[in-house]
Amino acid sequence: MHKKNYTPLVIALMLFTFVSTKAQVRTNQSTKKVGVSSSNKTRGVSVSPAHFHLELKQGQTKTYSITINNDTPSPKSFNLNMYDFNMDGKGQSSFLPSGQGEYSLSKWVNITPTFVELKPNEKRKVDFTVTIPNTVEGKKAAWSIIMIEQQEARKKLDPSNKTDNTVALGVVPTFAFGVFVYQNPPNVDVNQVEFIDFLYDDKIAKSPIISIVAENKGDGIAYCTSYIDVTNLDTGDQERLTVKKFTILPGLIRDFMFPIPERLPKGSYIAVGVLDFENSEEIQAAKMEFKLE
Repeated sequence: MHKKNYTPLVIALMLFTFVSTKAQVRTNQSTKKVGVSSSNKTRGVSVSPAHFHLELKQGQTKTYSITINNDTPSPKSFNLNMYDFNMDGKGQSSFLPSGQGEYSLSKWVNITPTFVELKPNEKRKVDFTVTIPNTVEGKKAAWSIIMIEQQEARKKLDPSNKTDNTVALGVVPTFAFGVFVYQNPPNVDVNQVEFIDFLYDDKIAKSPIISIVAENKGDGIAYCTSYIDVTNLDTGDQERLTVKKFTILPGLIRDFMFPIPERLPKGSYIAVGVLDFENSEEIQAAKMEFKLE
């Protein structure tokens, strides 16, 4: 049994998570890197920054730079392409051809160059220019993703036991980076993310979880931080569950699940969930009591 009490308080920041379709990419908020560890340092390929938050006005043009760093002993080549994307309630992205997204930014972006060759231990900047049209469409929030995809020459296969019936197949492992680009014109409302639900569940996962369900009811892209503080009502001990940063697009409802650590003792608790927004002095919060059994 648990009871909920929603309390309007203060507002939020942001999440960004991207997993390449060709390789898993370890990321932070400013740099994405694929690499291997050596005895003295990690060597690999990195891209920075990992995302852009634009606030261009109608009719405004601005150029931005992405740095690709090849910190390896071998040359690397990359194609750069722009795609649109949709995002579901779990934060998973589905990609669309450029210009086909409802909130497409790609049609207003020009990338130079679109092909990059890097020598060992070389880094290079790639520019992209955004021009927001002086039209009603330019008043809308927009977003797209720049994909930086490694290009690897196909190797000729020559099986040692080749016969007339031999079919030789080869796999060339490559990787890709995704750089998200978000555009919020000054006229949009970015602080209208609200709690839809705040609940405790010990049935859907191996261990109990607390979920925050939030909806962006504004017309702008909201960048949020969410966290939950749990307090043991018997001992007074308090613990903050893992902080999550996220981006929530206009009209989107997202569900954020926070696992409860196994080390917490059984007993009665109170949980306070918070949405803290990047560009607001306010937050939103919800309160709930639950029991670990």
